[in-house]
Amino acid sequence: MAKRVLSILEIKLREEAMKNIAVCLMLSSCPLMARAAWAAWGSFTPTGTAAGIGNPSCAPVSTGQVACAVRSGTSTIMVNKFNGTTWGTWKSVAGAVSSDPSCTSDGNGNVFCAAAATNGDLQVTVLKGGVWSTPAKIKAALFSAPSCAELAAGQVLCAARSTAGGLAWSLYNGTAWSAFANLTTSATSAPSCTTDNDSGVICAVYTTGFTTLVNRFTGGAWQGFFNIGGTAGGEPDCSFWEAPGEVMCFAKGFNSGINVAIFNGGAWAAGDWDAYGSLGGEVNDNASCTTQAADQLVCGVIGVGADDNAFYANVLNGGTWSSWTLIGGTGIGTPACAPLGTGQAVCVIMGIDNKLSSVVGP
Repeated sequence: MAKRVLSILEIKLREEAMKNIAVCLMLSSCPLMARAAWAAWGSFTPTGTAAGIGNPSCAPVSTGQVACAVRSGTSTIMVNKFNGTTWGTWKSVAGAVSSDPSCTSDGNGNVFCAAAATNGDLQVTVLKGGVWSTPAKIKAALFSAPSCAELAAGQVLCAARSTAGGLAWSLYNGTAWSAFANLTTSATSAPSCTTDNDSGVICAVYTTGFTTLVNRFTGGAWQGFFNIGGTAGGEPDCSFWEAPGEVMCFAKGFNSGINVAIFNGGAWAAGDWDAYGSLGGEVNDNASCTTQAADQLVCGVIGVGADDNAFYANVLNGGTWSSWTLIGGTGIGTPACAPLGTGQAVCVIMGIDNKLSSVVGP
């Protein structure tokens, strides 16, 4: 049955070919045809027997090691670590949560995983020296899952939709969390935040009319919201791309394809964002994208359809996208992809049996 759905994807990609070329040209000059072959993906590996719900989140610990978190069936945060070959055992940390977690490296070898607590606070556990901390709670009034990203080495910023539809945010400065503040806006989704690897964090959120708002935190202040257009649903996904400051944000369109908007790392102005371009595809939810090597970025999605639900990948290499390629597995929702620091990434998917599995590539 997967073969039939793959054919549909191929037809869709042919229809989007000229749009894909336009996206490619936004990134850099590139050949009209994608390269004939890309490095191979491995086989799917179970991460353990524990069952989770929702979407997982992963972040790099050190070379070859990645930490992941997911919400458990009893509404706690479950955590685990991958050493590049094998997984540890899923462990639940204390405290009830009401959202999927968001994990990020702090740039100092530690991983922060945060979720909205059942009372609306931010609940955070930290992997440091191989040990997960007892979760801390930061007083807040969150109305969505948080999204966390490294600001500078040792510093982490977390943001979420507030009960008033604004962007609630707090900064860990290496010692303590700041009191949550609220940016007034008209958010209709949870945000997606990413480091720009230039001492800044860029966050994207959907707003009324299904368009996208973006804002950047740097130098101790937010630089202002811009509406970069588009028409999307669900939640955005943003990732650092290349050259300090350059970021891509991905969105699932109403045609079930993936779209991408690109920030060129310049001054914070609307003109420094390219308009959304289409990457095509027929997907279950949004893509999870990460820069896994110099001048490369990989995106993973779950294909649409009850008789498919397979994992597909699209690799950007030197300005050329590979197109969506069937990798395998069976999943739901949005994967979680994170760099291993070896030139490859590991992508974790939630199975239809609520068990998680992973694959390494490309």
